[in-house]
Amino acid sequence: MQPSHTAPKPPVGASRLELAGVRFLRSLAAQKRAVAQDELHVLNADERRELRSIERMAIARAATAGALSGLVCAIPVIVMQPLTAASSRGEFARYWGIVVGVTIVASVLEIAFLYWDGLRAVQRLAHAAGMDLADPAFEHDTTSALWALARAALEAPNPPDAVPGVDPMREASKARVFAASILYKLKVTISGFLVKALVRRALGRAATRSVLELVAVPVTAVWDAIVCWLIVREARLRVLGPSAANEFVSIVVPDPSTLSEPCKQCCVRAIGAAAVRSEDLHPNLVALLKTTQRVLSVSETDAVDDSQRFLSAIAALSPSEQTVVLRMLATASIIDGRLARDERRLLDEAFARCGRALDVSVIEALRRAFVSGQQIPPQRLADIG
Repeated sequence: MQPSHTAPKPPVGASRLELAGVRFLRSLAAQKRAVAQDELHVLNADERRELRSIERMAIARAATAGALSGLVCAIPVIVMQPLTAASSRGEFARYWGIVVGVTIVASVLEIAFLYWDGLRAVQRLAHAAGMDLADPAFEHDTTSALWALARAALEAPNPPDAVPGVDPMREASKARVFAASILYKLKVTISGFLVKALVRRALGRAATRSVLELVAVPVTAVWDAIVCWLIVREARLRVLGPSAANEFVSIVVPDPSTLSEPCKQCCVRAIGAAAVRSEDLHPNLVALLKTTQRVLSVSETDAVDDSQRFLSAIAALSPSEQTVVLRMLATASIIDGRLARDERRLLDEAFARCGRALDVSVIEALRRAFVSGQQIPPQRLADIG
């Protein structure tokens, strides 16, 4: 009987594209294993310099790919422009067949290159920071840093069911989420249309079809550069997250034995509420949640993603325990690298329930320091609340 050579199925909740990305990252990482010199979430001057260099080069390559793709798509339109005035249906069909065919091929090659180069850039970022993506423990854990980085490179969404009992879309407006998704998918088309309209308005009759088509070249380059910048920024954040979660929890809860069970449960609820208000179960939030549950020995929390239940729970705690939970909430608000409007509102509501005033500038300063990989003195977290 011949052995089966069918491709292995991806783990539950993962796509084949993600699985391919994970395997490519592991193969790159296996060629040169990374060794952390210090805590991953703290970047020294040399590491920050190397990361910036990797990011700049990746962005430059993405912009070049976008420009080349836009140019290749524009050439047949410009060269074959006389055929658009032809009365023959055959000539007209030939024109559109070539234009559409070239556009499809160029777009597929552009996307394939951006995925491939994005994965290479992400692996280099992880290696420069000292994260070993070839660690066998990462491969089959879809919540691990390896999978999180592959999703960042491929622009794949974070799985909403990574943690049982936490639904990040629990309070989200379905219509707003759908509209945002459509606008994101059409970002290049919309921006290209607007730029062409502005050029046509500025040049009037001088704006020939050739000029308008060439406008797409810088537009595509700029969009690819922006997307690449977002990818490498997010990848750097995910590299820093797991070790930051361990450090932050040790600062917020130096002695778990001093906390009551309601306080421990409320700490877990704070992270779940932050995920719901950000409408995203970010890998760093998953790492923070798992670390908190482990350190506080909390195995199960009912309705951990109910923000209103969290607010009621924190109001019932003693002032000293409220301080611990407020610090945990602040940590959850910064560890994903962004402070959404609804997260700010949650912080305001939580502080108000405890009879305290929120200084959001302190939280924002901590977020910026974390995103840049700077050392955060324990006292800065301890001062919150």
